[in-house]
Amino acid sequence: MPLIASVVFIVCFGWASAAAEEAETDGRFVPRLELDEVVITGTRTEKKLLEVPVRTEIVTREEIEKTHARDLKEALEDVPGLILRRTHGKQGQEVWMQGFDADRVLILLNGERLGATTGSTVDLAQIGAADIERIEIVKGATSALYGSEAMGGVINVITRQAKKPFSLTLEADAGTYGGKNLDAAALGGALGAARTMADLSFVRRRWNLKLTSDLRRLEGFDLGGKTLRTDGDTVLRWNVDPRIALTPAGGAELYLSPRYYFEDKERRSEVLVPGLGIRTRKFLEEVKKWHLSLGGKYPFKNGSRVSAALAHERLEDVSRQDIVESPQIDQQRTAVITLSRAEVQWDIPAGKMHLLSLGAVAGRETLSQEQVRDEAAGLTSIQEITPGAERENLETYLQDDIFLNDRLELLPGIRYQYDSDFGSFMAPKLNLMFKPADFVNIRIGYGKGYRVPNLRERFFFFDHAALGYQVIGNPDLKPETSDSFQTGIEFWRGKTFHGEVNLFYNRIKNLIDTRLNPEKSAATGLQIFDYQNVNRALTQGAAFSGRFLFWRYFTFKAGYTYLWAKDRDLDKWLPQRPRHQIKGGLDLHLADWGTTLVLRAVYQSKEYVDEQNIVASPAWTTLDIKLNQKTGKHTTLFIGVDNITDEHRDPDRSEFDDFRPNTPRFVYAGLRIKL
Repeated sequence: MPLIASVVFIVCFGWASAAAEEAETDGRFVPRLELDEVVITGTRTEKKLLEVPVRTEIVTREEIEKTHARDLKEALEDVPGLILRRTHGKQGQEVWMQGFDADRVLILLNGERLGATTGSTVDLAQIGAADIERIEIVKGATSALYGSEAMGGVINVITRQAKKPFSLTLEADAGTYGGKNLDAAALGGALGAARTMADLSFVRRRWNLKLTSDLRRLEGFDLGGKTLRTDGDTVLRWNVDPRIALTPAGGAELYLSPRYYFEDKERRSEVLVPGLGIRTRKFLEEVKKWHLSLGGKYPFKNGSRVSAALAHERLEDVSRQDIVESPQIDQQRTAVITLSRAEVQWDIPAGKMHLLSLGAVAGRETLSQEQVRDEAAGLTSIQEITPGAERENLETYLQDDIFLNDRLELLPGIRYQYDSDFGSFMAPKLNLMFKPADFVNIRIGYGKGYRVPNLRERFFFFDHAALGYQVIGNPDLKPETSDSFQTGIEFWRGKTFHGEVNLFYNRIKNLIDTRLNPEKSAATGLQIFDYQNVNRALTQGAAFSGRFLFWRYFTFKAGYTYLWAKDRDLDKWLPQRPRHQIKGGLDLHLADWGTTLVLRAVYQSKEYVDEQNIVASPAWTTLDIKLNQKTGKHTTLFIGVDNITDEHRDPDRSEFDDFRPNTPRFVYAGLRIKL
């Protein structure tokens, strides 16, 4: 009740303050909400945020810059309802949505699906923020434009386009974790992380060129446990993103976008080696990713438009595990993932009431992974993915955007998917938007979700018998299906107040999860985990959010999400799904001084670790503060403190049952130059 009362108060106060804001503004500076932003993810056609029938949330370039986000994970941290967490067993980052884990959230780059480093999950930390223009988020499986992996929703990263004859942005920052810096880090342990980026673009009459380089260096940190452990890896991440486009007369475009990503990672810890005592173990990982896209669009005189894209991605991940004092590399694992995709879409206006979108997608994915061990008997090679693990799919979709009148819009659609190993499936979708007043939108959506088991879930064999466990894929897995219902009301006052109340309900069948297999464990004497279909699961909840401008200089936003997620067969809470989450922020804008002060806070309640609901990870709260100060026409100085209260997981507790933030307090400063 106190929370509901607070939300009501915020809404009412925002409504009242909006009128005052409009009255006292002199036109020189008005902090704005993103209500006029144009989005494309929900319908694949350009629409203003307030006019799109599929509810879409947005993170703008302005928000990315004033919060100093360095990668996609940091850019998404303040979006209500998104759960950001460390990738299981890795120093990567992933996103969960509406009770669905990261394997069921589709990450796109300019509408193209991205391959996953681990074979199932996209690492958000590998996507630098230097090239991001905006991020669009669609929650739930209500859009016919997206198929497998989109049961929980879609996050579409839209990159920056060349717009000016000449543009150059340079940015550098560096910071420290204080007493948690590693002694062996740069500058004798005085530096915890640093970043440099450059973004250059040219626009000419019939072509444009853009080149972005984003280099991020983390020197690692130690949370201070009883044993030596680099809780934060030493990591070098580098994104190089060129794009060249031909723009003939008439609005057509043909582009080529080759992208490259490199990652070099190191982690150290102490382990007990039989016969040798305590020794230092080193984990090394190197990732190389090549992504090539070729595409374009062509508008016709009748208002229709054809767009098409071809994309190929290859990822190589080589990891090594080594006892430093031993002469050989103890274990090496090499994974190779390829993803090829072709897509075409035709948008056809049919009279004044219809806009048809027809599309087809063809894709192929392969995965291989080999482990090599240096043992007393010599080198031992283990194929951790069944040879020949691949998947081919063909998908088609049809969507009709029907404008019944000025206040009623209907968006029916259907998606057909054929998978080489699982056959055909039809997924219907339906969205309705009703405007009962000029300042109110009501949206209702339904979508059938469908996801085939990925290659890792079917063919994986992860052998850690030396530590007492194995993880084994299950070739007999069935595809997951869901029924997703979304409904909400959105209301606003001019451009100074915006509020939303949204409800969601997702009924899931054959949800795939990793579980302990008692029969296999008893037969081998090891803990055998395999992928299993949880017969029935349910996630439902409510989300409240509000944003408003007041007293001319202040912008306030807050969001509360309640999540009810259960395994209906066990009648237990699904693990790693916190019941309550609150995200809030306050911005102070002083235009005459060129100053922006930003506060961001996140609260997340406790969450169960295991499916029997015996062990729980504690609740946590973080607070960040950011300051931006213009020092000239082209320069901005910025400083910040992330995680002011130094809230983080217990380093003496397993990282697999304490899901509090892994990163301690971080203090930094930087400079941005825009020409």
